[in-house]
Amino acid sequence: MGIICWRDIIDILWSISIGLKFIHEYDLVHRNLHGGNILVESEMGSIVAKIADTGLYGPVDKQISFQQIYGVVPFIAPEVLGGNKLTKASDIYSFGMIMWMLSSGVRPYFDKPHDKQLIREICSGLRPNVVSGTPPVFSSLMLQCLDANPSNRPTASKICECLEDWVSAVCDNPNSSDLLEQFDAAEEIKFTNLERLNYNILPCHEKAIYFSRPLDPIINIESST
Repeated sequence: MGIICWRDIIDILWSISIGLKFIHEYDLVHRNLHGGNILVESEMGSIVAKIADTGLYGPVDKQISFQQIYGVVPFIAPEVLGGNKLTKASDIYSFGMIMWMLSSGVRPYFDKPHDKQLIREICSGLRPNVVSGTPPVFSSLMLQCLDANPSNRPTASKICECLEDWVSAVCDNPNSSDLLEQFDAAEEIKFTNLERLNYNILPCHEKAIYFSRPLDPIINIESST
């Protein structure tokens, strides 16, 4: 991935949240949101992100069997890995993991095999550590998205509202504010410590898999243990 400035991170996440809000307002769930199906482009000096893999959308109340679980392990909510159905809240967990990926400059669990052991750990509460220097307001929203309890996660509408406020304060408003100060401080820390933060030079584990795949064999193993 590499290092992205905080202003661009905010723009990217706001664009994603708008798309996710649109999906959820139609009472649909994406089912397979992860870093690999976010398309990013630069338009008129700003960054715009769009959600791909739209063919996986489906009604919120549609029952799903284990055999239909398909995705990238680090981005799948623990309740889904534990055998529960995909929901709007599980999309929010995936969004939280995208937040972490953009803040860290590396894909989640790049140093681990994406196997049944990782699934056990995620279901037991494993989450990537918040990167030092991350703005507190960003960390707070991200950790809410990654909460083990789906009912504690914010809605796509709430996330979109928060990010719109951040864009306004950090990207559009020249006047000083607490939000602007948080992100300016984080920007300074990030680029002062580029060498330490440059995770992308570290090798990815040979069994870290970042393309979507059927996960029913692994999930069925977990369900039977």
